[in-house]
Amino acid sequence: MKILRVINSLNIGGAERSVVSNVPIHIQNGFEFDVLLLNGNRTHFYEDLAKKNINIISLGKNNNIYNPLMIFKVAKYINNYDVLHVSLFPALYWVAFAKILTRSKTKLIFTEHNTINRRMGNYFFEIFEQIIYKQYDRIVAISPEANESLSLHLKNKIKVSTIYNGVDVARVYKESKNLSDFEVLKEKNKNHKIILQVASFREQKDQDTIIKSLPLLDENVHVIFVGDGPRMKICTDLAKSMNVDHRISFLGIQNNVHALYGLSDIVVMSSHYEGFGRAAVEGMAAKKPLLASNVAGLAEIVKNHGILFEPGNYVELSQIINKLLANKKLYDDVALKCFNRAKDFDINKMVSAYENIYKTII
Repeated sequence: MKILRVINSLNIGGAERSVVSNVPIHIQNGFEFDVLLLNGNRTHFYEDLAKKNINIISLGKNNNIYNPLMIFKVAKYINNYDVLHVSLFPALYWVAFAKILTRSKTKLIFTEHNTINRRMGNYFFEIFEQIIYKQYDRIVAISPEANESLSLHLKNKIKVSTIYNGVDVARVYKESKNLSDFEVLKEKNKNHKIILQVASFREQKDQDTIIKSLPLLDENVHVIFVGDGPRMKICTDLAKSMNVDHRISFLGIQNNVHALYGLSDIVVMSSHYEGFGRAAVEGMAAKKPLLASNVAGLAEIVKNHGILFEPGNYVELSQIINKLLANKKLYDDVALKCFNRAKDFDINKMVSAYENIYKTII
């Protein structure tokens, strides 16, 4: 069975990380996989897949992924595979149109990663996207919240199933103990308590709340942000305006993220909304206390295991951090609960669920 995994790019993100993590396992399990990128810029994730000798088809570097001409580029490949498994918009559209254009019999699967997008709530898109989604033989959401949101958008006219995102818990835990790539950073912060957030700097994320909490925390508490994106300058400017920039490291995109979880004392996922919160589960898999915004896509994962705070409430966030750092028993209890919770989202459960779809869809 030949399967083509289609995604916009391999920039940092939960959907992209899923491709990088899952495809090698599927290949080990006997499936034939290629990866197609609308934008084939060579990122850390790209290099990770390339090192494993996985065939990556790039439609070009620095491409405008929203260009409708992508339809014709995708159409050249669609009939070479038994299944196309797609993630993210606009790849969602271009693959659907390529199927219509070529009248292909290739089976299509789409995975929805978010609870909110700009197309939802728009009457035109509600009607138009029913046509788009009907081109797919299976629609999968990565959480019940993402499922509910998409089902409402589609007026419950198209069946959506749920397969939780997965994390290689054993690998994350093992690699969190190997800090050799960050010895300089470790030495620099040996007398500090480290708060870590791994997330792109997009409107969806909320690094601002962590920055605003810093003046309410002890001077020895420092923050590490991993990720890049259009809001990076907004956040660096905010840190400077609050005179806390000397307590923050903006590391950009990093390849060995698991080691940074090990370097941290507390992992925070501050967001306005999430489809699943893969980085949150990775933080828990590293056996660190996980603090998260009480929003759809995070609340169900974290509740009663990590600690939730109201979105944007930097005072509450600072109080929780101070309490954890002052109470070792509480810290250890939360860390253990988080670690045990991460096992519920082990990657093998997700891989097995998708492989069942691949087998039955043909």
